[in-house]
Amino acid sequence: MLRGLVGVIEDGVDATTAGLRPERGDLSLPVLTLDLAAFERNADAMQGYASALNLLLAPHAKTPMSPELSRRLVEKGAYGLSVANLQQAAVMLQNGFERLFVANQIGGAVSGARFGKVLAAYPSAEVTFFADSVPSVRSIAAAADAAGRALPVLVEIGRGRAGARDEETIATIIAEILASTSLILSGVACYEGAVAKASAVETDEAIAELCTFSAQAFAQIRQARPDANLMLSAGGSSYFDLVVKHLLPVAEADGNARVVLRSGAIFFHDHGVYERSLAQLDERNGFAPVTGRTASGAFTPALRVWAEVLSRPEPGLLICGMGMRDVSSDQDLPRPLAFYRGGLSLADIGGAAVFKLNDQHAFVRVPTTHPAQVGDVVEFGISHPCTCIDRWRAILGLGRDGTVSANFPTYFG
Repeated sequence: MLRGLVGVIEDGVDATTAGLRPERGDLSLPVLTLDLAAFERNADAMQGYASALNLLLAPHAKTPMSPELSRRLVEKGAYGLSVANLQQAAVMLQNGFERLFVANQIGGAVSGARFGKVLAAYPSAEVTFFADSVPSVRSIAAAADAAGRALPVLVEIGRGRAGARDEETIATIIAEILASTSLILSGVACYEGAVAKASAVETDEAIAELCTFSAQAFAQIRQARPDANLMLSAGGSSYFDLVVKHLLPVAEADGNARVVLRSGAIFFHDHGVYERSLAQLDERNGFAPVTGRTASGAFTPALRVWAEVLSRPEPGLLICGMGMRDVSSDQDLPRPLAFYRGGLSLADIGGAAVFKLNDQHAFVRVPTTHPAQVGDVVEFGISHPCTCIDRWRAILGLGRDGTVSANFPTYFG
């Protein structure tokens, strides 16, 4: 039985047509919901940006781990999907996705062989791997041998996380891939979010250096494969415009290469880390010149966690039935957006803020004159979609009228 639909599925009621509303208390709380119209707008905005610049999108499926939501992104025009490990790849392959980027190192040769055995069951799937060392290349070769076919490989360039750090390492990786009969040297990959610094200027400089180094590696690969279609892959959800600024000219000058962005969280957006990131993107003027709209105006937070007020033990304190088991807190604490009683919004007097979470409870500081009472429903915005969604076995989709209209199972393993 799916959390949030207690009493609905058991009674045989069709949850997609029953007109259930979280703010009315129709659902067992806490519950995670997705504003489907906002999700669609976000997908259109990101695909519009990519299409305008001739970029390819391979959204990171680890954010929702929902085949149904990933399929919607592919239907919008996404080139493929990115995954982080074998479990994620297996879920997507089982659900019919045939173009994946394994945007991570996969471990040793035993792990590679295990990956390859899964791939063997999907002979038409195009799965591209990242390599940042000779042992990494050999692990992918073991995957290729077990899969019974050649596998494309991107040389991963890195700072702050995995990735080759120097020219000598890059040269040895390229040589190792070229020496293998089961691997295809296909371009470079990096992740700019890992080099972000405290200030915008330092972040700009760090990403520029990473992209310059990636472009130098790309030049070595082009020299080794003068006629091949190659890729330059990067792009989280905070600094993709800076990646495009530096890597798109490289691809355009080459004439036989494409930039692939792996952004994932941006399709869900939030009321925290990505809200700030998009504001900074607009300060850089990184979105509007391409699309005619600011990023802050184009993207809408789509996720909410709903919880009930369980106690008001002090005039200025609410205890709500939502905790670290239900919502992300690695970037910011959740943000109270609205209070409801009997499905109707209470007057907003402001000043409500979460200041602590434990396993099952959110501690909310409110003005002593705040009208909230036990039994009221609180709508919370979240920060960092990736570490919120992975707490749930299902995401409930809300239609334009605010009622439950879809149910998206998640597969986090």
